[in-house]
Amino acid sequence: MKHRSIREIASELSIGFENDLQVVGYQVDSRFIGPGDLFFALPGKKTDGHSFLKEVKQRGGAAAIVSKEYHGEDFGLTLLKVPDCELALQHLARLSLLKSNAKVIGITGSLGKTMTKEFTACLLEEKYRVVKNIGSFNTKLTLPLTILNADGSEEVFVLEMGMSEAGDLRKLLEIAAPDIAVLTKVSLVHAEFFPDGLKGIARAKAEIFSHPKTKTAIFDHEFYSFEEEVFQIKAKKRSFSCHDPKADLQLTIFDEKKVTFPFKETPILHNFLASVLVAQEMGMEFEEIKARIPYLQLPKMRWETIERSGIVFINDAYNASPESMRAALSHLPLPKEGRKKIAVLGSMKELGSFSESAHREIGSLAAESVDYLLSFGLETDGLCDAFREKKSSCEFFMDIDALKMRLKEIASPGDVVLIKGSRSMQMERVLECF
Repeated sequence: MKHRSIREIASELSIGFENDLQVVGYQVDSRFIGPGDLFFALPGKKTDGHSFLKEVKQRGGAAAIVSKEYHGEDFGLTLLKVPDCELALQHLARLSLLKSNAKVIGITGSLGKTMTKEFTACLLEEKYRVVKNIGSFNTKLTLPLTILNADGSEEVFVLEMGMSEAGDLRKLLEIAAPDIAVLTKVSLVHAEFFPDGLKGIARAKAEIFSHPKTKTAIFDHEFYSFEEEVFQIKAKKRSFSCHDPKADLQLTIFDEKKVTFPFKETPILHNFLASVLVAQEMGMEFEEIKARIPYLQLPKMRWETIERSGIVFINDAYNASPESMRAALSHLPLPKEGRKKIAVLGSMKELGSFSESAHREIGSLAAESVDYLLSFGLETDGLCDAFREKKSSCEFFMDIDALKMRLKEIASPGDVVLIKGSRSMQMERVLECF
């Protein structure tokens, strides 16, 4: 919580420290430090946070939490020495939540976490004072910052919770146990860490429902296919679906009431339904929810529609998995009459043993969905081969500048261009040439 004294913070860390200096914010990245902020000098794989203490002071930082093993300069900062800086960060966030009366909404999933978080916050913020993660700050090192930087007046925390490996969610639940937990979708994301594929991913994702504080579990109706994981859920279960009539919330209710959406793509509506169930559990009536729909906005690089030089670009470049690739290819808008659909697809990372078959599958699907394919990244070699088995209009690239130049040559006014790939591929760069 903002605006606390060093004395209070030190006390919560079991450190005797007589200093009434006020802290106004918390950061783990020295680039974001502002006047009066407290910096956590976290260890890193490439750099050590202790190396940035001078920069923290230059940017106006007031204090830093450092390792008790640190014996370097303080650069004029107040230093609080602890056995483990990461644990100190998480401990302070957990204590802050314990002192708060705010409800916690925890959201995870292979796909759609950020979009569902944004939609949920938008629906709730007309009725409640809502705090949500900044961007995709959803890890054990970044989620605590959302809690610590809240001003204390919040009534609801809407927290996206990320997971790469089994056990990641349990660490986040120790920090911020949700009253309502949401699972958007289970898909082959980070599959290299799960040799048993979807089953292992589902088991790890289901940890979002494991805390005794959680009273309501909201999930995609397809999750019922993971019977063992569903059986373990002790909270009240509510499911959503765009098409399954057995779900507790279906898209048809909005069709019946003639609700107009600012978007029509099924994957987006799927995430919207998850946020509606949260709003209902938080006591919002249908008309209250309906009134918020015009204010919904998509996060950047998630099905972002951009028109340049008469060409419609679908910038869905934030990330990619086999399922999200399938969804994107099947929901592309039609180009103008006589014009073409082009896909610019980058590698899908962290698929492990599933990588080759997944890329080939997407290549085959792309051949049925688009007229031309430009692929980028080593893993897309097989994707391009599968496309060529049905169409010859495919080109494989390992150089982003060459790809951009080629796209500039083949794209014309009236075309529709899909841009998608894993985050590390930075596929949004292709827009720089238009």
